[in-house]
Formats: sequence, structure tokens, C-alpha cells
Amino acid sequence: MKFGISKEVITPIKPMKLACSGVFEKDFTYIHDDVYVRCLVVDDGANKAVFMSFDLLFHDRTLNNAVEVYAKDKYNISPSAVIISYTHSHPAPASRGYNPGAHDVEYEELLLSRAKSCLDRAMCSMFEGTFEYGTFDADFNISRRALLEDGKYHNAPNYNYPHDTEFTVMCIRDTVGDVRSVVMNYPCHPVFYPTRDSVSGEFPARLCQLIDAKYYGCISLYFQSTAGDVRPRPTAGKSDDGRDVWKGGLTFSDVDKFAKSICESVCEFIEENKCEKLLLSLASDDFEIELEIDPQPLEVFENMMKMHDVSGIWNPNVNNANYILNGGYDELPNSMMLHCQTLRLTDNLYIATVGGEPCFGVKKAVAEAFKDKKICFIGYTDACAYVVDDKILSEGGYEATCHNEYRHKGPFKAGLDKLYKESFEESFKRILKAAK
Repeated sequence: MKFGISKEVITPIKPMKLACSGVFEKDFTYIHDDVYVRCLVVDDGANKAVFMSFDLLFHDRTLNNAVEVYAKDKYNISPSAVIISYTHSHPAPASRGYNPGAHDVEYEELLLSRAKSCLDRAMCSMFEGTFEYGTFDADFNISRRALLEDGKYHNAPNYNYPHDTEFTVMCIRDTVGDVRSVVMNYPCHPVFYPTRDSVSGEFPARLCQLIDAKYYGCISLYFQSTAGDVRPRPTAGKSDDGRDVWKGGLTFSDVDKFAKSICESVCEFIEENKCEKLLLSLASDDFEIELEIDPQPLEVFENMMKMHDVSGIWNPNVNNANYILNGGYDELPNSMMLHCQTLRLTDNLYIATVGGEPCFGVKKAVAEAFKDKKICFIGYTDACAYVVDDKILSEGGYEATCHNEYRHKGPFKAGLDKLYKESFEESFKRILKAAK
């Protein structure tokens, strides 16, 4: 088996807006730490797959599609075997897909150029090596779905709500046994908010930096899993009256401490040889799932604008509600296409991806499609919506009702779990059939 690794700086070269720092209307004033695109190419001798991770909030599928075309045209790598995801760093530079009009055209050109260069460098540095895989249970995150006194679910700390705690590690070693790449997959929103006006890759970028410093010549990648309904445990605290609330005033020192705690656990897991060495047998498939939308009346969006008029706070919801009220309602579709991928690593280990911000129940539904097989679940492959399951949809709360944030005119309709399971079942069958 052969592997190629590389990374490229994607830090802006001029002031521009940040993705979701809480200050949407102003350009950043300084750069705290560089942001990167990181790439791993794996080659089993017959097929290749590409893993690419951006230190960005996320992006629409135009960037994914452009990289897929480049990989196909130049290296004959199947688009379905190109997995691109975004670490979801909120103080990252703005990009296309989340807050319409906030992105910078020149920066978009830089992103594509650096992504192509990153792939090129990985392809020209292929080396023989081994692939290792393992998982452990980690309590770095906490659910943000809390049932409060009004009988409704809110974005607040909840230590008891079911959430994903699986931490996946994929370790690439060269022929002398040195660690050359560590791929990490775990769900946790990067929302320490240590800055409102500076560029940062937040804890995923710092974690990768620490892992790379630990292992000479290593380039690590971080992929978000079902982070839609969880956030870092250290961001939870107590109010003066004893309620569980989110902390304010967190700093880069807090981000650093959190990243170091994860790094310590990951390195200990690797060095205690808890990963299993596997022989890759690559195959891939991509597809879309149509999720129906339940359109909400215009009054819902009018109320959003009234809340804005009272608060005076500008954010993407204001932008999108204004668009809908000014003639955009009829232009919006009554369904959304959710892009998904299945990548076989071995006969017993698969990667499943979905776009948007998936919640824990989505992974559980998808896992049923693979029966007794192991899956590594990657979300945030594009900016499309909070991707929820039927349980969250029935309960309501932020994840189920923030459709306006992604310019949808209503939440999804019920029947989601069945769609996820059956769609990935068909994808799994296609891969098995192609392998015969």
C-alpha cells in the first residue's frame, strides 16, 4: 500500500469577513493562527482514495466538485473516492455556501488553487506504508439539547442527552514504523469563541498542529462526525443560580488546553498499539437523498425580522429571512438533496459521509445499513442544513428548526431515519456488486 500526505496554507492574504464568529458585518483585524487544507492519498495497488480536510466552517459543493474533477482528470481518481470535509471552525474565513455575499471571490480562487496544489504534492510524495485503525470512547463533548422549564428543547448543556462519543483514529506508518499521518474523526463543535475578529482554525487545527509536532514528518487530518448536536465539554459551566449554561470569556489558552487533552489521549492510544493493522481494499460510491421540506408560512420569517428589529443584531438568519420576504419564497425548492458517499476501506470497515451538520441519530440510522460492519461517519462535507433524525425532528429545538439559517423555507418532513438507512443500504449493495 502507498500513501501521500501534504498540507497548504489557506490563510487569507487580505482582510475579509469571518465565517461565524458572531461579528458578521466586519472584516477580521488580525490572524491568530494559520488555517490549512490537509490531504491524504491512499493507494491499495488497484484504486486510490483522497481525504481532504479544510480549516473552514464549511463550503457549498462547488469546491468539492472542482477538486473531484481535477482529481479525475489528472490522476484518474473516481469522484466518489474523493472525501472532502470542513472542520467547522467558526472563526475561519468566510466561504461560499453559508452566509450569501460574505465570501471573497479572490479567496475562493486561492482555496481551489491551494487544494489542487495540496493534492499534487501528496501525489508526488507517495511512500510505502501500513494502515492502522481503532476507536475509543471519549468524553470531550457534551450534548447541547436541553429540555428547559418551558417544555421545549433549547441550545443549552445537557450531560444526559444521548450523543456520539466515538473517537476514531486512522494511523499511517512508513516502512520503518514512523507515524506519518493521523486521521481523527470525532464530533465536537469548535465554539470556544476565543475571538470575534481574528482568523483561527480553533481546536481542530491546534490538535493537528500538536500531533504533527509529536511525530516528525507527520501531517494529520481532523474530520467532524455527528457534531450537529454537541459542543466542547469545557464550554459548559454553571450560572449564579446553579443552572447549566454555556461559558463566556473563553480564550485561546482554553482552546490550547482542550486540544492538548485530546492530543494526549490520541497519542497514548497510538503508542499503546491499540490500533489494528489492516489491508486496504478500496471501493466507493456516491449518491443523493432527497429530503422533503415542510414549508412554513411567511409569518414565521416576518417574526424573525421583527426580532431583528428589536435586537439590532445582524446575522445570516436576518439575511435569509429578508431574502425570503422579498420574493425568494417561491424560488426556494420544497426538498433538499443531501449528498452522501460510501467508501470501503476493507471488507469490514466503511466510511459513510453526509453533507451538512449531522446529529447523532443520523449516524445510528446509517450504521443499521451496514449491519455487522464497522463504519467511520464523516459529516460537514458541504453546507446544506442541520441533518437531523426523526427523534430530534419530533422534539423540536434548534437543530430541527434552524432551517432559515440555510435558506430553507421550513424543516424537514418525518421519515428521515428510513431514508438514511435504505439509501445507504443500496449504496452498500452497489459496492458489493461491483466487487464481484
